Amino acid sequence: MGFRKMSVLSIGFILILSLVLAACSSNNKSANTGTNSGTQSPASSQTAAKNDGEKTTIRFSTWYGPGDVEIWKNVISRFQAENPNITVEFEPLEWGAYWQKLQTQLASNSAADVIGMHVGIVYGYVEKNQLAPLDDYLSANDRKDQLSESLLVEGQWPKDNPKQYSLPWHVTGATLFVNMTAFKEAGIAYPENGWTIDEFKAAAQKLTTDKRFGFSVPTFSMAAGLAGAFGTEPTTADKLHSNYNSPEMLNFKTWLHELIWKDKVAPNPKDLDKNIDPFVAGKVAMAINGAWNFPVYRDIKDFEWDIAPMPSKDGKTKTYAGPDMLSITQDSKNKDAAWKFMQFVIYNQQAQELLRATGVPMLKEDLANDALINEIAAQKPSHFKVFLEGVNNDGIGYAFTKKFFEISQLELDADVKIMERPDADIKKELETLHEQVNKEFEKQ
Repeated sequence: MGFRKMSVLSIGFILILSLVLAACSSNNKSANTGTNSGTQSPASSQTAAKNDGEKTTIRFSTWYGPGDVEIWKNVISRFQAENPNITVEFEPLEWGAYWQKLQTQLASNSAADVIGMHVGIVYGYVEKNQLAPLDDYLSANDRKDQLSESLLVEGQWPKDNPKQYSLPWHVTGATLFVNMTAFKEAGIAYPENGWTIDEFKAAAQKLTTDKRFGFSVPTFSMAAGLAGAFGTEPTTADKLHSNYNSPEMLNFKTWLHELIWKDKVAPNPKDLDKNIDPFVAGKVAMAINGAWNFPVYRDIKDFEWDIAPMPSKDGKTKTYAGPDMLSITQDSKNKDAAWKFMQFVIYNQQAQELLRATGVPMLKEDLANDALINEIAAQKPSHFKVFLEGVNNDGIGYAFTKKFFEISQLELDADVKIMERPDADIKKELETLHEQVNKEFEKQ
């Protein structure tokens, strides 16, 4: 979900580009659905022939986070070993660049056959007829039961008569990373499930020294778990209106602001070096970051680290979670070969054992495999199961709507005004944000 490695500048570029291309869409073409592994379904004769022995090349493009490129190269290598007649041309891009280029390619009918897709914004691409439905492929290959309905629904649109346009290849989210060396030095025990935000703040105070802060205030989606504990999220349940003027959102943003300016357990965000991870550098003892950092953090040598349960409020605990997904473009001339690749990535253990390195197991058979879970925990984080349980039992999204990029930029801008000023008028800034987000929803 993606929702990975996002920068304020990147989102700004995406927002500008999306406004320019809002009226553009690909030429309407009927979706080709076809065969897979010899199973016949309503098929395009053009693509069916290519899967019967003729060599085919497909393009695959997606964004990447730490470690992703090498993982994808290995997945592709394994796929091509099993499917020697299909060559996959891999086109990875940094998060911001990916979405900019995808907009342009979809508008000019030149996008890759298989593309990375994000929760929420998939709906906008479906409305422009730029993604191919996958229902016939799923029915022909009896695949739906291998994934939970909560994962499948994120790629379905419209909600009142849904078709499947995206499928998850990976489930990830954000978790609370803790410097266990600092915890031990401060005499703080490992937090138990259900620890409260007051206990969390008390720990942050003990962890704060003249060389280190106890915590760094998260922004946008990284704050989803804490926001959920406060009973709030950016949009209403129908994903069509802003929720930024709610009392719960005001309470949440005020609490974060006080961590910086009143409790002094978190740094002013503008004082942080954007090119350095403050947790890895030992500048903060606790931080909410993406689970895709697991492979990178395993290289930390200066201190022992782990993950801990998200703090709770009034008995509520939430964990930011969601799938990163794949789609087949409507204009692909190789839909059957594209589906073969997608099917391998999502359902084949040769692929999933690589891809889950930066997230959590997502296939039902893997979730029930205790040996697999223990194997991952042995590599770090030791409390991996804490994150897995949070994702499956208390997972929550953040602004998962077709206006995801616009909302993210607007909230990040508002957070600068709120978090970087000791005397910020938080209620006023949230009211302004509320109006701005609702205006975005009013646009087509």
